Amino acid sequence: MKSVLVVGNNCVDVVFTTSQPLLADAKIQASGLGVFAGGQAANAAVDMVGLGVRTRYFGAFGADAFGETSRRAFEQRGVGLEGSFAVPGCPHHTAAIIVDRTHDTRSIVMSKDARLRLDDCAADRVSLEGVGLLYLDGHELGISRKLAALARARGIPVMADAEDASSETAALLPHLTSLIAPREVILALGRSSDVVTAARTLFADGPAVVVATMGAQGAEGVTASGEHQRVPAVPCEVVDTTGAGDAFHAGYVAAALRGSRFAACIEFAARVAAAKCETSGPTVAVARLAALARELPPAGAGAWI
Repeated sequence: MKSVLVVGNNCVDVVFTTSQPLLADAKIQASGLGVFAGGQAANAAVDMVGLGVRTRYFGAFGADAFGETSRRAFEQRGVGLEGSFAVPGCPHHTAAIIVDRTHDTRSIVMSKDARLRLDDCAADRVSLEGVGLLYLDGHELGISRKLAALARARGIPVMADAEDASSETAALLPHLTSLIAPREVILALGRSSDVVTAARTLFADGPAVVVATMGAQGAEGVTASGEHQRVPAVPCEVVDTTGAGDAFHAGYVAAALRGSRFAACIEFAARVAAAKCETSGPTVAVARLAALARELPPAGAGAWI
C-alpha cells in the first residue's frame, strides 16, 4: 500500500487551560497544563496514522529536549521519519497555547528559530518512492513548490492546506490537485465573497477539488467536475479546538484514499474534527481514532484528492 508523505510544521505545544478570561497586566491561575507534540503537519500525520493511513513525515527538529519529545511522539504513533533531520545547537519550535474555557477560544504565541526552516536544498533529502499522496500544510512554501512539482511530474496527487492568500501560496496552486483551507483563505485566493465562485476561479489555477473549512459553521466543498457539498459541523462538547483543522484534513484524506463519495469525505472529516474538539491537546485520542477508523464511509467511485 502506498503512503502519504506529509511535509511541513512540527512543534511542541505547551497548553494552558483557563477558567477565567485573560486580562492585560494581570495574573490568572491555569486550571490545566499539558505539554504535547504538535504542529500542523505533525497533527495531520498522527491523526492519519490513527485512521489507518500509512504515513511518513518530513521536517526539521531542534536538538533539545522538546525536539526529542516531538520525534518520539511520531515514532510512538507509527509515523515514518525517513529524511527528517535535527539541526545541531538549535532549539525546537515551541508554542504556548492559552485555551480560554470562558469563551471557547485559544490564543497562540510561537517561537521558531530560522534555522529550522526547510529550503530547496532540503528537498534532496526527500524520497517520493512509494508515495501515493503528497500532503502540504501551508508552511515551508519554497520546498513545498519544489516537491509538489516533482510529485505531479510522477503522477502523484498533491493536497495542501493554506495559511494565507499570499503570492507564495498562489504560486503553489498550479501544482495542487486539491486545496482544503479556511474559508477566508479560499475567498481571498479566489477573489470572491462566495465559495463556489472562488473555487471556480481556483480551478483555472490548478486544483480540481476545493474545500473551505468554516469551524462551527461546518465546511463547503466544490469540484471541477460539478460536485458541490455543504455539511454542518458535528455537534460536540468543546474541550480544545487546537488541531481541529488538521484533524479535518486527516479525516478527509482517510476517506478520499478509500474512494468514498465526495460528500462522505467531507462529512467524515467533520466527524474527526469534532472528535478533536472533544480532546485536550492537538491530536485526536488514540482510542477515538481507532473507533472512527472502523466507521470510515464505504468505498465508491470517488477520487477526491
